[in-house]
Amino acid sequence: MVKDPLAALLRSYVTPSTPLGPSDAGQIQDVEVAAKLFDVHTKSFHTLLRRELSVLIGRRGSGKTALLNSYKYRPYLDRVAKPTTVGSTSDFRLYDLVIDVLTYKQFDDMQRMIRGTEGHFRPIEAIVDDWHNLVTDYFFAKLVDEEMSEGRHTEPVKRLNRYLHQDEDDYKSAIRKMVWGESLIDRVKNFLHIHSGDHGRLNSEDALSIAVNYLEDTKRRVLLICDSMDEYNIGDRAFDRTLGALIRFISQFNSRQDRVRIKLGLPAEIFPEVSRASANALKDLGDVEQVVWTAGELAQIAAHRYRLFLELYEVDEFVRVADLDIDHRNEVREFWSKFFPVTVSNRHETQEDPLTYILRHTQLLPRQFLMTLQKIITRSHLETGSYRKFDAACIVDAIESTEPLIADEILQAFGHVYPAAEALCKPVFANFPTVFSYDALENRWRKVGRAVARRHAPAVPTDFDMPEFGEMVVRMGIVGVGNDETDRYHEAHFGYDSIAPINIGEGHDLCLHPIFSRHFNAARSEKGKAVIPKGVSRLPWHTDGR
Repeated sequence: MVKDPLAALLRSYVTPSTPLGPSDAGQIQDVEVAAKLFDVHTKSFHTLLRRELSVLIGRRGSGKTALLNSYKYRPYLDRVAKPTTVGSTSDFRLYDLVIDVLTYKQFDDMQRMIRGTEGHFRPIEAIVDDWHNLVTDYFFAKLVDEEMSEGRHTEPVKRLNRYLHQDEDDYKSAIRKMVWGESLIDRVKNFLHIHSGDHGRLNSEDALSIAVNYLEDTKRRVLLICDSMDEYNIGDRAFDRTLGALIRFISQFNSRQDRVRIKLGLPAEIFPEVSRASANALKDLGDVEQVVWTAGELAQIAAHRYRLFLELYEVDEFVRVADLDIDHRNEVREFWSKFFPVTVSNRHETQEDPLTYILRHTQLLPRQFLMTLQKIITRSHLETGSYRKFDAACIVDAIESTEPLIADEILQAFGHVYPAAEALCKPVFANFPTVFSYDALENRWRKVGRAVARRHAPAVPTDFDMPEFGEMVVRMGIVGVGNDETDRYHEAHFGYDSIAPINIGEGHDLCLHPIFSRHFNAARSEKGKAVIPKGVSRLPWHTDGR
């Protein structure tokens, strides 16, 4: 049984109505709870452990925020779920102070502050300098606040504090108030009565050297996290320059020393545009990783959370699975076999494995999978009064009711890049088969799509035609490439796990993703078989009948 006081904290997040806990890491305010819900035994987590990594990209719902936030609760991870292997380049235990830097609103305010006069764009080097001053000043303020709060009134801390308040003008005061917040400004100003004997002026480079040397002397490291920005006005010239300057600043900052590092989280949906916004993409984005999950890992993460729920609320059910090592895929399979029926009947009236059925209606993102599974658990309990077995009808119902939510989230995530995506896709794919050729799709575009595109100008550019439509639907994961037919499925590769979209053209076999077949009111394939993404077919217990 989970012991108090952690059990009481957990019960405020893991409840009978949310048995898997929040699917959004931003909703978890308590770091110990976040650590308990976090599963470190995944490839994505270990990918992030490289200390050289500067930019982490991931789709909306991929868990990139949870991965970045995990730096805040590493001490708790050591207690509850220590990783089995941590390599020599790992930064699992590297940082003693973790600082959140930016939210979307603060980024937007910063953009307005640094864009210059109306119609005039400042040199990108000047904007990089602005980012440098903004972020490093914030770091200095947090460090001073931390040290003074702990009673460490050392000479380097006094000098940093003095630097923060020399030449305080209206511009600096306004921007610091936006990004630091009122409380931090007040706390730092409370230390002004502490003066250094050295009254010489300091520039930002002097201050950074003082901070880095101080951290070296005290054998500590600091991580700054720039995240919580899901929406970007990509394509706006001022915005692109602001974002490009931020990326360049981080690249330059991280290359100079390793005592203070910055990690930036970016949405994968706009990464091609981010690359173009960068003044030198090869240099500025040289150390990038994408969050990619396997179907088996998602099953493992969900098993970890559901077992925790049972431990909190259903001890008799927990005992059945307490001894399973769910860090191993075969035991994950055994775990879920205790709750799911052997098969369920899908919309094509074909029997298939329940987890395969659920996962092929996702883009292999944790939030999508947890949303669906959470509905299955709660609806099944409402129907049967038990957490021991999931009702087959509830599985089908949960998938069908979650599909529109997942489809809407995907469409919204691409809203700045493709604002008319849904308006274009619905008439093109209405009553269109889920398995088709490129030539058939091009013919459909000529008959239906072009006219729709013209009606949605200027949201759809005048030169938007079949090549652009094909790139859009592949990049968004609406359409997959290939048609490897098995006894049960049409199997295709969907590009939602790729940074760059797959090129499609004449002769390609294509498939519509299961999430969007109902959303766009598509017809069944000619042979009546369902579509399955290739990653889902690699589940350890999946059998496709070949």
